[in-house]
Amino acid sequence: MAKKVTFTLSAEVAGEATSGLLLGEFNNWNYNDGISLKKQKDGSMTATANLESGKKYEYRYLLNDGRWVNDHSADHYVHVSGLQVDNCVITVAGDVKETKTVAKASTESAVTPVAEKVKAPAKKAAVVKEKTIASKTSAPKAISTKAKPADKKHGQI
Repeated sequence: MAKKVTFTLSAEVAGEATSGLLLGEFNNWNYNDGISLKKQKDGSMTATANLESGKKYEYRYLLNDGRWVNDHSADHYVHVSGLQVDNCVITVAGDVKETKTVAKASTESAVTPVAEKVKAPAKKAAVVKEKTIASKTSAPKAISTKAKPADKKHGQI
């Protein structure tokens, strides 16, 4: 999925240049497909590109005064040994899928004491589980985990 990404070249780096191009892997470094930089009131230059989410791209700026310049806020840089330059690199964030955890109510909890179902070693986790299960089921609000005296007729607890 394509994402709009705004590139900003600082006023200090832009200097006296009045225009420029954003060139990179996303336009095959082709001058004719370069994305125009627009001079802002503060002297910086901006350009917007539609880039594929989850990918990395190398890029640089070519200014109308003939200078190739780098973006000081790039994610990182890659050295191009044949040209003895460093290209800027941007990593376009992937789409973040929101996931929700839904607690499932157990039908067994109405007849099984909560303390028997909880296997977490921490007492804090057991309390949280007890509250969650008790509020999500039709079980009574208070579940006692204390042992009851043995039934003399049947020998059960």
